[in-house]
Amino acid sequence: MASATCSRTVQGMPFVRRAVLSPVSACWQQSRYGSTRACVAHVFASRNKKQAANFPAVWHLPDVQLPAHSSLLFSRRAYLDSVDRTVTVQSMTDPFDLLEFMSANGDSDTRTHEAALRLLGRLATGSRYQQVVSDGRFHVLLGNLAGRLDDCEPRMLSMIADASAKFRTSTPELADLAQRLAEAVTRRGDVFTPRNLANVAIALSMRGVRDVTTIEFIRNEAIKLMDDLEPAHCVMLLEAFRRWGVFDRQLVDMIVERMSDEVDRFTARDLVDALAVISRLGLARGFLLRRLCTLAFENLHQFTPRELAKMAYSLAKLRFLAHSNIDELADAIKPELHKLVGSQVSELLFALAMLDARHQIDLARVLVAQYVDSPGGISSMSNGSLIDVAWSLAALDLIAEFETEFRAVLGEIFGRRSPPQNRVPLIKVFDLICALELGYKDLGIAVPSVWKAACEDADRFEMDRLDSSRLHNEIVMRLDNLQSTTKNTKWQLRMQRNQPCGPYRVDMFDKETQIAVDLEIISWPTSRHLKHRLLESQGYRMLRVQYWDWRRARTEEDQNLFLERELTRLFESDTARLVGN
Repeated sequence: MASATCSRTVQGMPFVRRAVLSPVSACWQQSRYGSTRACVAHVFASRNKKQAANFPAVWHLPDVQLPAHSSLLFSRRAYLDSVDRTVTVQSMTDPFDLLEFMSANGDSDTRTHEAALRLLGRLATGSRYQQVVSDGRFHVLLGNLAGRLDDCEPRMLSMIADASAKFRTSTPELADLAQRLAEAVTRRGDVFTPRNLANVAIALSMRGVRDVTTIEFIRNEAIKLMDDLEPAHCVMLLEAFRRWGVFDRQLVDMIVERMSDEVDRFTARDLVDALAVISRLGLARGFLLRRLCTLAFENLHQFTPRELAKMAYSLAKLRFLAHSNIDELADAIKPELHKLVGSQVSELLFALAMLDARHQIDLARVLVAQYVDSPGGISSMSNGSLIDVAWSLAALDLIAEFETEFRAVLGEIFGRRSPPQNRVPLIKVFDLICALELGYKDLGIAVPSVWKAACEDADRFEMDRLDSSRLHNEIVMRLDNLQSTTKNTKWQLRMQRNQPCGPYRVDMFDKETQIAVDLEIISWPTSRHLKHRLLESQGYRMLRVQYWDWRRARTEEDQNLFLERELTRLFESDTARLVGN
């Protein structure tokens, strides 16, 4: 609906203070009537001729002699024209109409171009996405913006960066805009607000800009602004550096300390996003996690079902979720469980599987059925979501019950494309391959050789990388010096690191006793309980050392007592099993 405000007269010449046009009126009638103002007059007069007749001076553009200081008037008219175009852009619903409008109005100001880019990122979905990003008019729009970056104020640079991040994939044209944006940003030291800096950082990292100059600039500016960062800014900066693949311990420690100090200012969304980025980084910051969890579980009613599922997923990956916690989350989600779809369902199911929450098996069954019945079916799901569901079915021992769904999910995973480069999903699939080999061979599911090779390489690479970690060194030293007596049997272990154990590799293995030890660390993509269940069926004696339990043992004496207690329990359970047989 077209509308216009009243006008007033400046030096004898009327002008419209503000007008709001429909997309059709602004885009096509403007060119017909010569200006936005004349277009407003036409729309108003055509829809209400009687009212227009009462105010002829408002809408008629008379030929008058302009006053000497008319530059102020023209400046005002230019501003109004800019506002009109921006409002017109923001009201459009078709990306191709928007591209046509911007093509016809290439002289629009930077604000209008930024609004157009932002809206295109939101409208270009599904099959239209590729058409939009490959359209020549889209490339012209990006070029116009790139040519104006040097004249933009910091806030506008931040807005352009944020708008460019709305597109789900990069193109050469988007990458070029991001690179030129980075060059403009790095020339503006000490001018960005925390919010603008965080927006620029996350946008450039999403667009693949990772040159040393840009990263160092963002780092230095973040340190300068550290005392003014809000929780959302901290989360965005952590995510940006994660995407860049840069772990700066000083910066991370400062951000974590800032988040701990500001924990009372976290919104529900801030808290969920913070747990997500901490889990993706594998940050073992117990003090911050305890404070965030306390805040979250005291206010579960303030979270949406989607946020609760995401929270459960993150805490499960951090191994910071107990059975009582998952029960509280389940109780909070159940009344609105039907609102979860797709990846939200798979995240909650994966959290149950990571905890081996067999007491919530009925909820797991509901989630599997809900996932399969989600809009679009499993063919519309991402590979990451499908892999989480398949792993969860194996970890919760639900494959026999949902064999048809399991086959369909694996078929979708293996049939879709070649293996991803990311090692996280590959390690999850490696667990599935081993499960098919050791526990479900009768299903006769064939794994493509290219997937099998990629998954084995990913698992081997991660095991080799962790082999020399400080945590592994600590535990090996304690085990080598540990000896005790259980049931009148004296024992002492001679552990070797990173040894083959069936189709798997284990962190430590004593060949004589067949005892294998794995560390349940937060950086490993899956819980070890599926692996240990499978290896125990092959006769191995498996011991999991939980990361947070080990960290609570502060001194050497506490660590020795902890390991002795766990190993004694293992020997006693084996003895009891033998007696029972």
